[in-house]
Amino acid sequence: MNEWMKKVRNLRPLKEWWEVIKVKLTGHYRYYGISGNMRAMREFYTETSKLAYKWINRRSQKRSYTYTQYCLFKEHNPLPVPKIYHLTYTLSRFKGSITEEPCVGNLQARFCEGR
Repeated sequence: MNEWMKKVRNLRPLKEWWEVIKVKLTGHYRYYGISGNMRAMREFYTETSKLAYKWINRRSQKRSYTYTQYCLFKEHNPLPVPKIYHLTYTLSRFKGSITEEPCVGNLQARFCEGR
């Protein structure tokens, strides 16, 4: 994502490449959006947002956006948030609260039969 933003920052207006970032993020979430991967997808979202701020401000000699202005821009043009698209755990076998990881809090023990 960093290399792409670096290449495109001066070639297209911000509105155009912001839409492409949205599409790229959605595609990333659809591909990697499986159960148990939410933390990594949130980190990817955060890093992408930080990189966008960095490259928006490196388009000219003067700073384009302060962080407050960038937050307002993101508020009006939000990036898609991470979402789980593929459940790899079936929720029907778990009763009670539903968590992202089915074995959270459950101790597992294995017994070996002696011969």
